[in-house]
Amino acid sequence: MLCRSLLRRARGGPQRPSWQYSLQHLIDCYQCSQQDDHLSYGELGMPVPPFGCTFPTAPDLQHILAVANEEGFVRLYDTESQTKQIFKEWLAHSNAVFDIAWVPGEHRIVTASGDQTAKVWDVRAGELLGICKGHQCSLKSVAFSKFERAVFCTGGRDGNVMVWDTRVNKKDGYYRQVNQIGGAHNVADKQMPSKPKKKKQNLRGLAPSVDFQQSVTVVLLQDEHTLISAGAVDGIIKVWDLRKNYSIYRQDPVPFKSYCYPGISTRKLGYSSLILDSTGTHLFANCTDDSIYLFNMTSLKTMPAAVFSGHQNSTFYVKSSISPDDQFLVSGSSDQSAYIWKISEPQLPPRMLLGHSQEVTSVAWCPSDFTKIATCSDDNTVRVWRLNRGSEEKNPASDHVNLVGWVCQKKLNEQSATGLPVSRENTPAKFPMTSHKTCSEDCLCLAELNSGLESCSQNPKEPSPPESPLSPAGFQTLPFETSYQKVADMSNKENSSPENKDWLSALGEKLKTNKARSQNSSGSSTPSSRTRRQEAVTAVTPPRPVAADPVPMRKICTYFRRKSQNDSRGTLQQSLTPF
Repeated sequence: MLCRSLLRRARGGPQRPSWQYSLQHLIDCYQCSQQDDHLSYGELGMPVPPFGCTFPTAPDLQHILAVANEEGFVRLYDTESQTKQIFKEWLAHSNAVFDIAWVPGEHRIVTASGDQTAKVWDVRAGELLGICKGHQCSLKSVAFSKFERAVFCTGGRDGNVMVWDTRVNKKDGYYRQVNQIGGAHNVADKQMPSKPKKKKQNLRGLAPSVDFQQSVTVVLLQDEHTLISAGAVDGIIKVWDLRKNYSIYRQDPVPFKSYCYPGISTRKLGYSSLILDSTGTHLFANCTDDSIYLFNMTSLKTMPAAVFSGHQNSTFYVKSSISPDDQFLVSGSSDQSAYIWKISEPQLPPRMLLGHSQEVTSVAWCPSDFTKIATCSDDNTVRVWRLNRGSEEKNPASDHVNLVGWVCQKKLNEQSATGLPVSRENTPAKFPMTSHKTCSEDCLCLAELNSGLESCSQNPKEPSPPESPLSPAGFQTLPFETSYQKVADMSNKENSSPENKDWLSALGEKLKTNKARSQNSSGSSTPSSRTRRQEAVTAVTPPRPVAADPVPMRKICTYFRRKSQNDSRGTLQQSLTPF
């Protein structure tokens, strides 16, 4: 089977010639079953939304998925186990954990929380190694450099970016930052009054005013010397040189490089996610204008090299991830789905992972296994998507019943909530909140008025066979105007006859008159017996249907005056108008 052959190719097994299949078809095989649908819950067992998920890079933990939720719990799921799927769980913070990151190649993990701290955990020993204290607001992001296992960075709502080194500056169980970029994304407005400064002086030791200090939503380490950050409202991606000590700067820090907002929106927008490919040269930035911008970090140009669109990004919880082969991009979305694009062809419509019932926030593509994708959603679930192995399943029918997630290709001309097609000139329409139902294999989609009902297949990229011109009952399906004209013509068959008589009686009289005229003109003395019988029947017997006669006869329509279309519609409208 196709999926099985592609699966061997993805895992490095025996494969057919590479020209026969493409990885683009492999995306259509992702599914999520009930056993991979995990509920996120808090201390009292109540469902709570998960905020972050990530796979480790340690060789013996590559099948483990770490998930953090709103109540501060961290759970490790064993994605290869069929029985005990929760590998370990603990209450990491007394507040929400907004982001989570594995130490590269190790059994340690760092959690960033709303309690204004980040904590370093030893997963194998199950103990707390240290607490990073220094932020004055909630921490929104944490990231490691793949070149340094002891150095990581955090960004918070207080507008600060902090760099930590677990090898130094530890006292009484607390780490202190080794570098700090204060006000990294303050709004550049030189004409602002001096009130924020007074407020900052009066609130000594407390969190700065949110109106003055703009939140840092995401941070990223490109290498040991380069840090990338983005904010909530300034619309600028900034690149910092960590060889400078930004803590001594008293004015607004100046970044090494900046990428201004490249969209067309008139208001300032922010970014919810920043990720790099395996080479560290291509940056993917999730913007709240429903676009993902691709920047080439090695180029002198600051404009994006490509734009990925089709999803909806309404909050700063939507994240993205890259496949281990750097060929595909997956992102969450506010329209209850996750989206997958082919990076080399951003103009193609994305694939949709359907099944969630609320916003899809954090996503993670397993770096060691192409066949696994994890998604978090505000419907309080965490799902693991796997490649469907088709004929390898023992019971495909039962597997289909247990299916809770599937893949569908987004169409370029999606219909709006009113059922009307969206114009090609505008930005692709956002999906309604129930858009995941429109591509289910068991549903019916309402097409245009003249097109009837169409059923959506599970794989929409394959065109459905053309519909028969006849309905199942054997009657032709007509457009609205054609059926309207037919009704008008049928209602005027009797109304168009002379003096509104029965059309058969009128026909008999017409035939009788024509026969009499023909006899007078030709001078024939005696009509034939057949003509006499027809005249007698017409004169005495009431009109009734007569069997078809082999003798050629004129068509009935030739005996009457044909009304125009406007007259016919007017007659029908008069007949339908109430008194």
